[in-house]
Amino acid sequence: MDVGLDAAQRAWVDEVRAFLRDNVTPALEAELAEHGLERIGGEVTAFRRAVGDKGWFGVSWPTEFGGLGLDAMHQHLLMREFEYRGVPGPDLTVTSVAPMIMRHGTDQNRREFLPPIARGELTCAVGYSEPDAGTDLASLRTRAVRDGDDWVINGSKIWNSGAQRSTHEWLCVRTDPEARRHRGISVIIVPLDQPGIDIRPLTAWSGYRTNEVFFRDVRVPVGNLIGEENRGWTYITGALDLERGALTNAGDLRRALDEMQRLVHRPRRDGSVPADNPAFVRRIAQAEADVDVATLMGLEAASLLDTGVIPTVEVSVEKVFTSELRQRIADLAIDLLGPDGLLAHRTPGAPADGVFERLYRAAPLMRFGGGTNEVLRDVIAQRGHGMPSYGR
Repeated sequence: MDVGLDAAQRAWVDEVRAFLRDNVTPALEAELAEHGLERIGGEVTAFRRAVGDKGWFGVSWPTEFGGLGLDAMHQHLLMREFEYRGVPGPDLTVTSVAPMIMRHGTDQNRREFLPPIARGELTCAVGYSEPDAGTDLASLRTRAVRDGDDWVINGSKIWNSGAQRSTHEWLCVRTDPEARRHRGISVIIVPLDQPGIDIRPLTAWSGYRTNEVFFRDVRVPVGNLIGEENRGWTYITGALDLERGALTNAGDLRRALDEMQRLVHRPRRDGSVPADNPAFVRRIAQAEADVDVATLMGLEAASLLDTGVIPTVEVSVEKVFTSELRQRIADLAIDLLGPDGLLAHRTPGAPADGVFERLYRAAPLMRFGGGTNEVLRDVIAQRGHGMPSYGR
């Protein structure tokens, strides 16, 4: 559904689709199916290089920062098409970290970090949660202490997704232990090849790898501090708002429904055809309507970004809605496919190569990635409807 797109935006979608037709090869799809984003130097790396050569990692950045100077809607539409094809596009480094550097970073921050991000060479894992500071991020304990021209960092982060394949960490640290909670927090970009960093894998039920990362006397230059010391809470919350918008693109949901529409006419083991069952037809129709709603939510958020507003409430609503919709679609697919829907991903004979079984296991992650839905409902109530905080 391309409701509300003007001629220039439709032409942009056509350009992106043409690029994907030319660059999404069987070899790339095979590597993604087998290794995800984990293989360095293979087809995924070559694809990212091609995206970087087009300037599309900085598609919505101002030209003075090395971008193409297009708007947030262009970025949103690009990401939607990439997600539909199941290939890696602009990640959180581009969509969340870089905008905070542009808004709040020093001149040195911008010169040092933005050009390699635009080329796809610098990628960040996001270091927020800790064993005792997850939902209540303001209670974090990872410390950074100034020592001459360096920051010395000690502490740990958990659920640190992508650290094993990233070049840097967008690290949330406490720089003033005497300050109250949200104050005294800073953000420092830390190269992950520095001595004293230990990355340990944590594997989720879906097979998805996240990490626990330890920092022991890690030294980084003082210039790696983003913006102002002790002002990091502003940067973190802004990046999280943008992250939620990036996490909730509906492209993969549309792809899942299109695949389900093909499978609904496939006889199950007992000979029944789901398309002949009115209950399944109703559920698919409801899912279609819900994906259209999610698509409109994404367009609304992108439009607001183009006015210079970070749409905190809107992306929170969108994230809650789409993450729970993703679970409903996974449940529907498993019911529709019957026993064969339980065949593991890439098992011989699994319908659609088991992608819905993988979706079923992966869907719960999206309900807490980028902020739990329970917390986001608080955000919606308090910031969107003026309800009081209960003091958490």
